[in-house]
Amino acid sequence: MDSDKRRHRRLPMEVEIELHRAGQPMRVVQTEDLSAGGVLLILDSVDYPPLGTLVQVRVVGTLGEGETPPMVDAMVVRHAPAGVAVQFSDDTFL
Repeated sequence: MDSDKRRHRRLPMEVEIELHRAGQPMRVVQTEDLSAGGVLLILDSVDYPPLGTLVQVRVVGTLGEGETPPMVDAMVVRHAPAGVAVQFSDDTFL
């Protein structure tokens, strides 16, 4: 029996992401995996935002035709050994 009850399949993906948190400077972090519902961000454990923290994330760089990637609202939903999992607040950008 599969114990993974996530709604969305996760894909291993290493991408640089801007992490925006209220009251904190923007940081560029790496992803570990991505799904339609969220992303796992690699962070040092001393820098984990508390569960429930609202953040914004954006892919670093430009999209295929030079467009600026959208800023996406998300919430920290899980702490993991490698970092934090954030759930996208709205999936209309997908």
